[in-house]
Amino acid sequence: MYRSIFAPSIRFRCLILVPILLLMASAVQAAPVYSRVEGEARIGEFPQEALYYIQYADYLMGVGDYKNATRILQKGKARVTPSADLLVKLGEAYEGQELMARAQSVTREALRVNPDHMRAHVRMGEIYFRMGWNESGLESYRQAVDLAPEEDLPKVRLVGGLCEDEQLVAAEDQCLEFISTNAQSPDLWLSLGNVFEKQEKRRQAFTTYGQVLTIDPENSQAYARQGRLFCEFGQFQAAESACRRAVELEPGNALGHAYLGIACAKLGNNDQARIHAELAENGGMNMVAVWKIIGN
Repeated sequence: MYRSIFAPSIRFRCLILVPILLLMASAVQAAPVYSRVEGEARIGEFPQEALYYIQYADYLMGVGDYKNATRILQKGKARVTPSADLLVKLGEAYEGQELMARAQSVTREALRVNPDHMRAHVRMGEIYFRMGWNESGLESYRQAVDLAPEEDLPKVRLVGGLCEDEQLVAAEDQCLEFISTNAQSPDLWLSLGNVFEKQEKRRQAFTTYGQVLTIDPENSQAYARQGRLFCEFGQFQAAESACRRAVELEPGNALGHAYLGIACAKLGNNDQARIHAELAENGGMNMVAVWKIIGN
């Protein structure tokens, strides 16, 4: 009698508890890593899970520690079931240290694990371009587009690769073709604006970045690029306004800080120019133009 009354209730509570535990596990998986302690703890608790090595490596690369990111990913490679995702991330870590032959080798390994891995093809394209093998790079990007026609990333990389290969007309045509099938993609419009800038069609580029902001009013990169164009037009107050908006939306936007620094220098606000030029240099920008203006 006891079992007939209470066992169903116990089973019911268990049925509720299992999905809750699964949701909690999924939340942990989805959460990024914010410290070395947290990264080490996740790997220690789940040493067979590739995801935790990748998340920890993402954190380390985010703070510029590519060497330790490589170490963590190599450890994961030795422990977990072969993972194309982990191998692609390891290739990224090698690339961040300019170890291009190793990056190429491990990314090829990722494609042996999963020949249809879109991001592996994209990464291989990037590696080929950095090695000066542009034709192979374009082919990798095209393969990525074919594998994931709904994704913007390989399309953006293909257009960018065509620009880098000086095929500017082909880049414009290809980008317009992509936009014709997805006119609400801010990334594709940004790519088109870049193509126009490469062709020195600055007014068309400016209008194109305006289209980006129509779709995505908080797109910091579009504001930064408009700020750059305002500087080229000699409209430094407008440039200052656009670039300030860019860095408000994305404090780490190096392009926004760079042209905000230039605009401030041109407007005689040397203290602000210095601050933003230093932030831009921290982001990898060359700020000689500002130092010349303010005499530092």
